[in-house]
Amino acid sequence: MRILLLCLTGLWLSLAGTAMAAHPLTGKIWSPKMRHFISEQALLQDWMPNGGWLLIGEQHDNPDHHRIQADLIRLLGTENRLGNVALEMANRSQQPLLDNAKRTPELRTPENLEWSDGWPWALYQEPLMAAFQYAPRIIGADLNPTGIKRAYQQGAPDGELEPAHADYMLDLLFDSHCRQMPRQQLEPMRQVQLARDQQLASALRDNTEPGRVNLLLTGSIHARKDLGVPRWLDTTPHITLLLISAEPNINDPAAYQPVSFGNLDSADLILFTQPLEAPDYCARFQRDAN
Repeated sequence: MRILLLCLTGLWLSLAGTAMAAHPLTGKIWSPKMRHFISEQALLQDWMPNGGWLLIGEQHDNPDHHRIQADLIRLLGTENRLGNVALEMANRSQQPLLDNAKRTPELRTPENLEWSDGWPWALYQEPLMAAFQYAPRIIGADLNPTGIKRAYQQGAPDGELEPAHADYMLDLLFDSHCRQMPRQQLEPMRQVQLARDQQLASALRDNTEPGRVNLLLTGSIHARKDLGVPRWLDTTPHITLLLISAEPNINDPAAYQPVSFGNLDSADLILFTQPLEAPDYCARFQRDAN
């Protein structure tokens, strides 16, 4: 544990020491419920869900988030604590390819894995290679294309959550499409999102390695306790860790907690990474539309 803690502390310090990372929150871990920071040692000793799942909610295009995923995989693997690693980025149909690549290192290429171009290999290669090295199994957890098409046409197979959840998700989809699409056209997309949460949760329930810390690498919405996969995990132990880029001039950690509906918690922990200049996708969308 001491070696693991020293390595993890080195990771946090490397994040805090980069040129853009003068932000005071970078590398710190915040508990929204307890409303205070926790140490790296507490994260590893007290918060790792042995016999359950650590859901790591990433920003897909943030390189720091993928480096953190890779380091956590290697560190838990070195301590013989790592269970299975499940991926939103791979679907059920890719499972035989992942299993073959686990046995045969020469097959660990995007071509042999039928890796989707939508998940840039340059970003995901490092955590994936770490998982191949240390995890008992890598799980393709997402819906395959047939399942996505079925959900789009027929709805999510396991039904709905509360109406407030549906309304909230439609609002998120409306905003993420730059408020340019009619809401009625977003309903099939919401059903796909719901079906993907259900499938990811099913994959986790079916592939929990007892006594070890299993990891799900996924986007922050899927990882959120109020919105995504945790809503479908039943009694499976889990912790949601959101990776969030700090923003210039916002130093209050509580300001970063995702707003939820009702009284539901959105995350167990937030790990702050260095500020990242994000592209304005809506400005680009409106420019292209004109």
